[in-house]
Amino acid sequence: MVTGQVRTSGSRNWIANAVEPLKEVMRDLGLNLSAWDVDGQPAEKLTLSSLLCEEICPIGWGCQKVCHTVAKRIVAERNSISDRTPTGCCVVGVPVYERRRLRGAAVVCFPVREMLEEEFLSRLCDRLQLDRQAVEILSQVSIRYDTQQADNFGRVLDWLLRREQARVVAHEELAILSTNLATTYEELSLLYRLSSEMRVTQPPEEFLQNLCHELMEEMNIEAALAIAYAHPPAMEQDLVVEAGQTQLTQTELLALASEEVAPKFSGDNRAILDNNVSLSGRQGFQGVENLIAVPLVTDEVIGIIIALNKKSGDFDSVELKLINAVGSQAAVFLANYRLYADVQDLLMGVLHALTATIDAKDPYTCGHSQRVALISRRLAEECGFGQEKVQEIYLAGLLHDIGKIGVPEAILRKEGRLTESEYQDMKR
Repeated sequence: MVTGQVRTSGSRNWIANAVEPLKEVMRDLGLNLSAWDVDGQPAEKLTLSSLLCEEICPIGWGCQKVCHTVAKRIVAERNSISDRTPTGCCVVGVPVYERRRLRGAAVVCFPVREMLEEEFLSRLCDRLQLDRQAVEILSQVSIRYDTQQADNFGRVLDWLLRREQARVVAHEELAILSTNLATTYEELSLLYRLSSEMRVTQPPEEFLQNLCHELMEEMNIEAALAIAYAHPPAMEQDLVVEAGQTQLTQTELLALASEEVAPKFSGDNRAILDNNVSLSGRQGFQGVENLIAVPLVTDEVIGIIIALNKKSGDFDSVELKLINAVGSQAAVFLANYRLYADVQDLLMGVLHALTATIDAKDPYTCGHSQRVALISRRLAEECGFGQEKVQEIYLAGLLHDIGKIGVPEAILRKEGRLTESEYQDMKR
């Protein structure tokens, strides 16, 4: 019963708001406007637009009763209706729709010139005990129309209502469009910022840490978690990065990812949304109320991103779309980082093979290049150089004697002084 009352109240509020913008126009036209819900109940009382109506209606009140009857007929027949009141006023009403849903009726009534006829006016004043001369004066001022114009007013009222509804719908759609554009802009901005930081020389923990912080700000969440699975030589063990605060330890976060989240990924490895984690059957994840997660996929699943506890409301399709896009970016970064690490590992293998070849040619300096490289790297680190510069210095130390590979072994192993010709060979 309470639900029905709430629904009826909502219907009345809606129809009242729908006709509100028309009140001023109707008043200027000398028309009395009223709004009725689908149950034929008044959403608000009849608005009187002229002095004559203010004089007649409170006494006879025929207009209100007839408007009520007309409104009920409009709802039942879903069509425009016109009628006359006992006081002689003309009543016209039209159905009001919200898109295709009937929400009620709008009804106008107005005095007409036929009421000025001598005999009719006399009977009206006698029945309502009104001063005929005063009523006649008010009638001359207030009455503008005749009954033949009723249909025209019905069409005008219907057109105004449709125009107003079209405006409301357009406004709602514009608001939705603006929200979607704002969301898309924020999403594109986030993806652009992430893309601009996707350098294969960047440590994955740094990239994933920044990604988690961006997600926290963009999605308004309490915490974000990113896991990159081990892949030697890029990563010897699983990399776990988190931002924000949760009640879970890192071990529990890993358990959450492996036991609660990962099994829910379907065959297409799309993001999942769970707004009821606490009721999912496991009690060990204290403080996790909802989450949204996406696997990082290339040819295989190479990691996972999880957003935990939206601060207001639940996760929805907007966040689902966003985390899918972010997951794609992160997967590309990790895949490229793995490839780069594989290439670096291959390169270092080649370089160490070259230095081993040098050592084999000159046993006297065996291990010298490796020692120089290690000492140079340590010095570079102590000097505070960046990681890339430290690596360059290490490679320079490793390769500083690479020229020996082209020097004959007889010269390299000669115990005495070099001849001039041999010295020239060394210089080359």
